[in-house]
Amino acid sequence: MIKINKNPSANIGGVQSVEVGTRVLLAVKSGGGPMGLKSVASIADLPPANTRRYLVSLIRSGLVEQDAATGKYSLGPIALQIGLSAIMDLKLVRTAVPIMANLRDQVGETVVLTVWGEHGPTIVHWEESEVPFIVNARIGSVFPVLFTATGHVYLTWLPRQQTKELVKKEIGQRNKNDPIDIAAIIKTTKKNGVGRYIIEDMRSLSSLAAPIFDHEKQLVGVITTYGSTGKYDNSPTGPNAKAQLKAADEISFKMEYIKS
Repeated sequence: MIKINKNPSANIGGVQSVEVGTRVLLAVKSGGGPMGLKSVASIADLPPANTRRYLVSLIRSGLVEQDAATGKYSLGPIALQIGLSAIMDLKLVRTAVPIMANLRDQVGETVVLTVWGEHGPTIVHWEESEVPFIVNARIGSVFPVLFTATGHVYLTWLPRQQTKELVKKEIGQRNKNDPIDIAAIIKTTKKNGVGRYIIEDMRSLSSLAAPIFDHEKQLVGVITTYGSTGKYDNSPTGPNAKAQLKAADEISFKMEYIKS
């Protein structure tokens, strides 16, 4: 069930239909992907018939959209625009953007900024290089934890409690005859100071990921660079790794992080 947080204005008269509509919108958001009517109604704690009426209005306003083929609901373009506007107001994003642009120009590759969201490492900004490459990602896309350089950084520097459910889910989807050594990933990533991964499919991409910390020494974001394997050096001591660590350290410094 979705609950709206109380605030000092709770005693002031409002529009109940807006509050209920917000519950429905939050229910759609909480699914992490397209949802059926019954699922939305259950999360919003409303009868399906009432939920459908609110969804119709939300669709008309652009806050929700419905897939014509499946009938399932997801966030619409207006909701995404509002979300992106909020993201761009984040201090981390405002701080990182110019530094990421400089890093892109320096290494000649695309640079991506992620933060930890409800469903894992989530892209909040993208500095695209002039070198084209194929990657199925966009603002709002979520990266795996175990199978990306970005995920390895979160796995290493976030509290285990935050990552354990996603790790469990990803392991469950993996071939049991092909186990993964999580402890080794963490040990290597911590030693190198960066995450490294090669996507071994038709794209054949190499990547590097570096952590960003705040004044409380907490991991608040990760910057990741991508390049074609064989052309992009993603060794932990190479010039690209050094440039990326320097950029991440600069962002961390501006986030008031002080190395101990």
